[in-house]
Amino acid sequence: MRVPYIVGRWVRGTNHYGRQRLFTYLLNTSDNAIWAVGARRIGKTSFLRQLEYLTARPENSLVPLFWDMQGCESPANLAQELVMSLEDERERFTVLGIDIDSFANQDAPMILRRLSRQLGAQGKQLFLLIDEAEVLIAIARTEPAWLARLRRALQDDALRTVIASTKLLAQLNQITSDWDTSPFLFGFSMVNLWSLDPDAGAALVEQQQSEDPIPVDPVVLEDILVHTNRHPYLIQYLCQRLYEEDSRGRATLRAAQDDDLEPDHLLAGFFLIDFQHMTRLERRILLAVARQTVMNEEEIVAALIDETPRRIRTFLWGMEKLGHLRQIYGQWAIGNEYLRRWLHQEWDRLAAMRDAAIDDDSIEQLLTIGHVQEEQAFASEVAQLETNYALLRELERQAGHRAAPDLRGELERVGRFLDAARRDLSKVAPNLRMGR
Repeated sequence: MRVPYIVGRWVRGTNHYGRQRLFTYLLNTSDNAIWAVGARRIGKTSFLRQLEYLTARPENSLVPLFWDMQGCESPANLAQELVMSLEDERERFTVLGIDIDSFANQDAPMILRRLSRQLGAQGKQLFLLIDEAEVLIAIARTEPAWLARLRRALQDDALRTVIASTKLLAQLNQITSDWDTSPFLFGFSMVNLWSLDPDAGAALVEQQQSEDPIPVDPVVLEDILVHTNRHPYLIQYLCQRLYEEDSRGRATLRAAQDDDLEPDHLLAGFFLIDFQHMTRLERRILLAVARQTVMNEEEIVAALIDETPRRIRTFLWGMEKLGHLRQIYGQWAIGNEYLRRWLHQEWDRLAAMRDAAIDDDSIEQLLTIGHVQEEQAFASEVAQLETNYALLRELERQAGHRAAPDLRGELERVGRFLDAARRDLSKVAPNLRMGR
């Protein structure tokens, strides 16, 4: 029997689990420029590909285009890759009267502006999905004027843009801080790609969307979710190790042993890149928590006495969003078991690292803005879900005992989303806005 867990490549459709609330928000928000930030292997490419999958329908007003920037070293490379992306989806655009060949030998900002306007004339909107945008950092140093033109194109109301990257992209703000306008990422609303919610995490473990779901012992399931902190890559990484067949050839997952929780060289490499992308303060916080296993906020503030409590709270919020830390019964702990073990194994080397690719001030500024944006997004989501839930309840009341199972199922689904959104809104650390 084929192991159903997919590790190391992107997924979409029924192979993609979770993030429904985030997809709903992104497809309905009035913000046309979004920066989705996630750590390594959190599923950024799959997230973009699923957005493409959800919108690639003739009746949809959004027309998706996936633009992979990986390997591009110049504006010319980016233009070539953009044209190739269009050629890959030639049928999608040809049926809308778009002549793909007419974009040859044009630069990317011009292609995007022309394409978005041609689609706009038909009542459609280009939905640009950008992956591996970190290549723009090197280009920003050599071609700042071109980058300014690209920014203008990406933030044009004629199209909708979602950029998915690690937070290393924040270097663009450092490089472009002296622009006469504002730095590159200002104007992009920031959302975080964090761990799956509990239901989606369990569904992924049990492969509930496949033709052959896997029965999993409740204790084994809970252990998997705790060890991985519902990180989609780590869930599948661990489940691959635990997958086996019983004497009748039926798939199941055995209980995790100590060796199953040791990071291999590939996982260690991902963790090292994430650590290198941290600011000095983030590293100090992470290593402080790793040394003590768990710490409350007061203990972290005491350990980093040279930093203000307000600033520490801001960074704790951001590190939790990226999965580097998690809260357990009101205390802070390392984000998952694999990361915890790796930090202990590499302690001396990590503690000696001094140079940081991103400075604290740049990230703090983005985190402060992101916190406000997330609070607004959760409040908007709660309001919309409350309206939808009230409408469904009224339909159920009118139908009485004749209410269709589909209606009850939708009411239950919206109710779960509403409960989760209310919890998230209540957790958006209001103390970040408090004084020192």
